Amino acid sequence: MPLGRIKAEIVCAMSSKYAIALYELVQLRANLDRCIEHFRLDRFRDLLGVPPGAYERGTDLVKRVIEPAVLEVTGLSEYGVKADVERAYSRAPITGITLCWWRKEGDEYRATYQERQRSKLGRMARLKGTIEKIEPVTSANTLITRTG
Repeated sequence: MPLGRIKAEIVCAMSSKYAIALYELVQLRANLDRCIEHFRLDRFRDLLGVPPGAYERGTDLVKRVIEPAVLEVTGLSEYGVKADVERAYSRAPITGITLCWWRKEGDEYRATYQERQRSKLGRMARLKGTIEKIEPVTSANTLITRTG
């Protein structure tokens, strides 16, 4: 299968419009010689489809747009993605985003495929690693008998 093709199965598995836009962005750059690209903030917002005036604060943009999109694209597509926010100093406004991507292989690719085959319910919790596993009780002492 040719690299760089946008796959409907992956797009339908995603729940965030920003994740879909980021996936398309990475797929369109998949065949380039480089796997790192720097974007000015306004250009990156435009490419992801963030409306003007929305998420103006850098922390809001990172928390509500960039981190969930990177998490979904990395967790559901055949590419891993990392986005680094660039600032002059730690509390300064965001000036740009450096995006890097890589093709998954082996166990990482298989885990991604298995996640796409699972239900969407609880997917973000599974991708974040915050899901709790519930074990069934298999003790013989749990039987309740009724007496009449």
